Amino acid sequence: MTIVLSKQHPSTLGRYWRWLQFIGGVLITVLLLAGKGGWVPLPILERLEWQAYDLKVRGTLIEQADPSLAIIDIDERSLYEIGQWPWPRATVAELVNILFTEYDAGLLGVDVVFAEPETTLWQQYWEDVTRDYPQLTNIPPPIDGDERLASTLSAHPVVLGYYFQAYRHPSDPPALGQLPVPAIVAEPQPLAFPEPERYTANLPVLQNNALGAGFFDNPRVDEDGVFRRVPMLQRWEGELYPSLPMAMLLALLGQPVIKPIIGEGAGVTQLEALDVGGFKIPVDAGGAALVPWYGPRGHFDYFSAADILKGRLDPGALAGKTLILGASAPGLMDLRSTPVGGIYPGPEINLSLLAGMLHQRIHAQPPWVLGFELVSLLALGVFMVLLYPRLNAPLLLVVSGGLLFTAVGGNLWAWYQGLALPIAGLLVLLVLQMLWHLAMNFLRETQQKRWVAERFGQYIPRQLVENMVVSGESFGLEGEERELTVLFSDIRGFTAFSESIPPSELTEIMNRLLTPLTGAIHQHHGTIDKYMGDAIMAFWGAPLHDEQHADHALEGAFAMLDALDGINNEFAAEGKPALTMGVGLNTGSMSVGNMGSSFRMAYTVMGDNVNLGSRMEGLTKKYGVSLIVSETTAKQAPKWCYRRLDKVRVKGRSIPLWILEPLGRWETLSEEQYQWHAAFEQALEHYHAADFASAERAFRALDPQDQPTQMYLARIEHFKSAPPQEGWDGIWTHTTK
Repeated sequence: MTIVLSKQHPSTLGRYWRWLQFIGGVLITVLLLAGKGGWVPLPILERLEWQAYDLKVRGTLIEQADPSLAIIDIDERSLYEIGQWPWPRATVAELVNILFTEYDAGLLGVDVVFAEPETTLWQQYWEDVTRDYPQLTNIPPPIDGDERLASTLSAHPVVLGYYFQAYRHPSDPPALGQLPVPAIVAEPQPLAFPEPERYTANLPVLQNNALGAGFFDNPRVDEDGVFRRVPMLQRWEGELYPSLPMAMLLALLGQPVIKPIIGEGAGVTQLEALDVGGFKIPVDAGGAALVPWYGPRGHFDYFSAADILKGRLDPGALAGKTLILGASAPGLMDLRSTPVGGIYPGPEINLSLLAGMLHQRIHAQPPWVLGFELVSLLALGVFMVLLYPRLNAPLLLVVSGGLLFTAVGGNLWAWYQGLALPIAGLLVLLVLQMLWHLAMNFLRETQQKRWVAERFGQYIPRQLVENMVVSGESFGLEGEERELTVLFSDIRGFTAFSESIPPSELTEIMNRLLTPLTGAIHQHHGTIDKYMGDAIMAFWGAPLHDEQHADHALEGAFAMLDALDGINNEFAAEGKPALTMGVGLNTGSMSVGNMGSSFRMAYTVMGDNVNLGSRMEGLTKKYGVSLIVSETTAKQAPKWCYRRLDKVRVKGRSIPLWILEPLGRWETLSEEQYQWHAAFEQALEHYHAADFASAERAFRALDPQDQPTQMYLARIEHFKSAPPQEGWDGIWTHTTK
């Protein structure tokens, strides 16, 4: 079959595609390394990392709440029973006093700020009333609520709250209220804590009487608006101030010195954790800790402020508990978006941080995390770039699944060990590399399939083309020696047949004749070599290896004869004469590959065994049978029943061989056919033993219409008058093709 030279060979195309795969894989790896290293902005990686972190958080929440921690809630019922917020300071003082004197609370943190003096407002109100209504001059001045609240704070362990602001609007005052005493931090060197521009703190009279105070703002909210980490310290005018949870921890521990722990990783020295009285709090370089989420909103116990003021709680309900006072009522609630909920109260975030510090379950991100991630990306990228171009699609998916399982499993294992390692970069690398190499595999296989189909599609069956593409084996276009089975067929008397047909119909007749014959060959995995007028040359065992090439060739030969019977039925209905066909098969070593000149090439078979196959077809006319195979073909296909036709020397070949006629598969023969075959073989044995009298009796007992039988009877008649020489070997020499 003809092959166009200008098309590249699959091996060349394969190398080209693999190089393209390699380069693309390297570029993907380099891009992700640059993105994670901060050299190329890839904000999508950061957002994916946030999403992966949130999934881990939601998948590892703790169901059981710490009973020693609770929230005193200014809820809707409290506003309905006590009045709208802000409550009089005397009411707040009463609430604080009840918590400690009647319910024996341990420590109270206040997640609200009292920045403006209450007395100014009430004093103005009293002056306005007495001026407008002189008859009410006997009304006493209002009680100083700030003084009363300050007195209450001085008697109990209360930590107030305030907030810093990272930015100051031109209309804002530089500061409001009074900051608490700064934390004692043993700073070995100035560390990169947040430095706000203003603050809003509590009245001096309140702050001076409180146990301490901590900020409840968060300048480290991620760009997607989600609370994931909160700074433990912020710097104001050179001093460090703790967050509300940190201030409460300091109060519980007796105000110990905060000792920064400096770590090294990937050539970087940075803040790694804070040691607070023996409690290690993992933080990042900016002093922010990951919030240790314990559950969705409402995970901790909530107690209504109204129930406390009205005395409706059991006496021991709050004994020894660490509490945070905050609001959940609509309009007052300090709402935050978190990994465990889009609406999450600020007091519960602060309580979660305090619980995490007390339980020592805040996840760490040491300085070496970045270096670890970059090394992991590089190692995984190199592994995939070198391996993936060598894998087919199913194996590539299996390997990718294994790597994905390993990456996710290892990351979760680290999470349970208290390490918050990044995972998004590895997952993106895995997915992109997998998709890239799958796409390139698909394109490469599509191109190879197109290459194979263009060259072999007209000569071999479509299924064989598919098998060739899937197998990935060499198709032997370069030329190689293989054991193959070759077939030659020729229509008998087609020249006379064509003379009876108008020339305008000859092309149609040829197509009607060759199409079903070609289909029979394709159906049994054969490859068309060439058409020679009404003759066909085909072979089995190439371009795709076929261990059963002889067996398939016999099936194809019988299918061709059956197809010719169908064609003859059509011709008979049209008043055309029937056709006969001779088919010859030979099996042996042949040279197969791309052969020809620089102008025209053909994928074909050549060699002495090819010529012998042609001789087998030529002998079908002499022996009057439709199909003859050589002894080598018969040996390669032992499931078929053959009758030995003759032992011959063919023209151009000195070595004798047996030629045989296949009768069918052994299991398909009838008892009558078995007996006939045995009788013919017995007659042939008498003939080769030169027992011509016995041979004659045996042959005459066979079918008189059988042409090989009549041929042997004619030979025996000849030998009666001209006996063979002594030592006769029974070989018949053919001097013509």
